Amino acid sequence: MPRFIKKRSKKVGLPPGTLVHIGEKKTEKVRITIIDYDEANFEEKEIKTVEECFPFKDKTTVTWINIDGIHDIKIIEKIGKHFDLHPLILEDIVNTGQRPKIEDFEDYIFIVLKMLYYNEKEDEIQA
Repeated sequence: MPRFIKKRSKKVGLPPGTLVHIGEKKTEKVRITIIDYDEANFEEKEIKTVEECFPFKDKTTVTWINIDGIHDIKIIEKIGKHFDLHPLILEDIVNTGQRPKIEDFEDYIFIVLKMLYYNEKEDEIQA
């Protein structure tokens, strides 16, 4: 009878909230984009360091921080610490296999979605 060997996760034995990137590393360099808006204004800009996100914490606008390259755990830890994100949310962020979901907290909304893109060769939208 054949035995199936299941590959163990890098997270086995680690406490909940431990940050370990799970998934494909899609980019070498981390790219951080800020989208900040309210009823009257809209600003979108790419920033060089994670610390440039910090002033947006105290603004009354809606701020979206988009990070391409979540494999850099140090950047995720810095954002989590500054914005008071729960350790399990940070764990979900670095797990690219996470299922889509929405969690509403007192100070922020956490949304996990699969990024859609247009495949020109096959003329279709893919996840």
